[in-house]
Amino acid sequence: MAHITYKLKNKVVPSVTTILSRFKNSTGLIIWANNLGLEGKKYHNELNKAANIGSDLHELAQLYIEDSKHDRPLYQKNFYNEALQDPIVLNCFNKFLSWWNEYKQENLEVIFCEKSFISKKFLYGGTADLLIKKNNEYVLVDFKTSKSIYPDYLIQGSAYKQMIEEKHDYKINKFLIARFGKETDDFEIKEFSLDKIKTAFDYFKILRKAFDLDKKLTKLTKESK
Repeated sequence: MAHITYKLKNKVVPSVTTILSRFKNSTGLIIWANNLGLEGKKYHNELNKAANIGSDLHELAQLYIEDSKHDRPLYQKNFYNEALQDPIVLNCFNKFLSWWNEYKQENLEVIFCEKSFISKKFLYGGTADLLIKKNNEYVLVDFKTSKSIYPDYLIQGSAYKQMIEEKHDYKINKFLIARFGKETDDFEIKEFSLDKIKTAFDYFKILRKAFDLDKKLTKLTKESK
């Protein structure tokens, strides 16, 4: 997925992931990078590889869901064949198929896949993976290929919920994270209720303010006397 620049009235606003990464605990990343070095692997190469796997899965899932929604023939796009040559991507995608084909059976309507939004109220942007209507409830879904489900994911989902509800009349009832591990056969589905989403967004609002203050302080320290 190409990098997206979010603009409001020609002014660039930060993305949700940019805001979160500014205050993310980097201890785990440092340990991972150190272990890669001990194995003789280059950090940036492995980081890009992991990012590409996640992007490929997102695009495959989007194409599959949209093809199914519009009753189009599946697997006729070149991207399918190219992406599925990677055994890790194929492993993740097969787990997605297993979950999705069972999950969609029960009174499910796809509202959108991979749609970008901007919050005019809080001045940030982001791209949500999937919004569905299931049993008369709107459910926001996010796909991950990480080793675990982290607090940042819930915060991210809460920020997406805010953007979507600013733009549309949808009242999102739940946030669901579907995690398809890259290295093993495990997959994990975790659902968050409105009260948990609200707590996460209360935290995100603090980070949003801190992001601007951090930029301001950085600028102040660089100014000459």
